[in-house]
Amino acid sequence: MLNFILGIITSLIATGLIALVKKFAWPTFRDKCLYKGIRVEGKWDIIEIRNGKSVNVGNIELTQHGRLITGISSRTKTRDGKRSDRSFKYHGSIDGHQVTLIFEDKRGVGFDTGTYVFTVLNDSKTMVGMTTFHGKTENKIVSEPRTLKKIVS
Repeated sequence: MLNFILGIITSLIATGLIALVKKFAWPTFRDKCLYKGIRVEGKWDIIEIRNGKSVNVGNIELTQHGRLITGISSRTKTRDGKRSDRSFKYHGSIDGHQVTLIFEDKRGVGFDTGTYVFTVLNDSKTMVGMTTFHGKTENKIVSEPRTLKKIVS
């Protein structure tokens, strides 16, 4: 009977250790030791070109685990220059110097969704690329240039 109880306790301990390794140790090891690519984690300003001028329209905070990226942005201006308080959530990946992100409205307002595709420049503080989304005023798919500038903290 003692062997049976010891077997159950040992299997519970082994299960707990496997869960800890799978949930915490392996992802941390994979992110810190195995991934050797570009890091884009942190806060970035979102820059749009409006009437020939670069305009800061919000910021995005990205987190990175290996090549997988998630994030949240807050937008302070709409495309027509009006004040905005919208938030978007992001998920995507980085491969070499290319960052691909899919975004959607955090609150589900208007069911806005779209993509960002950026190239990380050699300074690792600037990303240039395009966003593609459904423009409500145009009632069609719109692609516009975007630039992300790293916020120095």
